[in-house]
Amino acid sequence: MRHLLFLAATLLAALAVAGVRAEQLATDAPTAASAPPYQFYLPIIFSQPLAPPYDMVQFMVGDHRLYEVQHSSGSQARHQTQETRTRFYHTKGDEVRAEWEELWATADTIFRGTDTSPGNGQFYTLYEGDVAGSAWSPRLWDVGDVYERNPFVVFYRKSDCGVVASGYQRSWLRFQAYYPTYTFRSGIVLRNVIELAWLLKPDGQPVETYFYAEKYGLVGWGSADHGYSYISWIHAPGQRPDNKREVIACLDATGQLVGKGVLNRGPLPDGFRAK
Repeated sequence: MRHLLFLAATLLAALAVAGVRAEQLATDAPTAASAPPYQFYLPIIFSQPLAPPYDMVQFMVGDHRLYEVQHSSGSQARHQTQETRTRFYHTKGDEVRAEWEELWATADTIFRGTDTSPGNGQFYTLYEGDVAGSAWSPRLWDVGDVYERNPFVVFYRKSDCGVVASGYQRSWLRFQAYYPTYTFRSGIVLRNVIELAWLLKPDGQPVETYFYAEKYGLVGWGSADHGYSYISWIHAPGQRPDNKREVIACLDATGQLVGKGVLNRGPLPDGFRAK
């Protein structure tokens, strides 16, 4: 009986949170004319133990906590998930400047838009139908499933948004594993971690792997040729200021494809990777 009462109390609390969040979203909602094509669905109800199909939002959207990620190069970056009304961002840097990956979710799909962290003073945007945003994974997913995608990718210079490279990059994302607990190279142990693998063939070996943890977001990634990065330090609440997302002045906020006249519409050239 006590177990049933606990479950009932938990459900009522979750519904209350959902009501508050729904009211907030309704207050902040854009008009029909300005509404984006995809909405970010919250709240997320965390439950233990987790069971398939797994909700990717539960792992990819952190609770704004700050933590450090150690890179194979020896450098370190402070990470934090940040949210707007319709997007969430995996930020990497500090309170002065943080590169970011832009994602959003519908009821059934996780989408990616712009990523400012490929290096070399560049950023890239994924497009479908010449509009920014490309389906990246199902929202509800089972371990072992593979998801095919073929976005149009454009790499730009951050300085002036000049086109560096463009083309289609067909790839597959595999839900590699779910871990009730996972120990990273730093010795940090996190609960409820997933591993995704980026493939250039549906049955190929992973080119890159990504780790996401409940309440954190992106906590590690790596590849055989670029090395491995992993969570190395967790900051206490209020110990560090929030990350400040870098601003690219020339980035077109409308999401429309720019530079059409100089774009390569064939495969993305070798040497360029876009998640």
